[in-house]
Amino acid sequence: MTKKRIELEDKVEQLAEKYMDVTEDDLDELVNKALPYYIKKKLGTKEVRAILKEKGADDESSKYLDEFIQNNINSHWNI
Repeated sequence: MTKKRIELEDKVEQLAEKYMDVTEDDLDELVNKALPYYIKKKLGTKEVRAILKEKGADDESSKYLDEFIQNNINSHWNI
């Protein structure tokens, strides 16, 4: 995995610390859960599929995409 350095704003850091206390996740787990959700929401389903297909998506990425699509369909159609 690639190592990245990030700097959290003070308010984001406070929220992240509280979340990590409650869930017992570490920062890596939090980031790896939050970023895919955020990115997929911003890019849209078609673009995410194309990127994951191009990169040879693994099963975990496909699972996130399936969940994202299902949640989008459910919220759009009020299911």
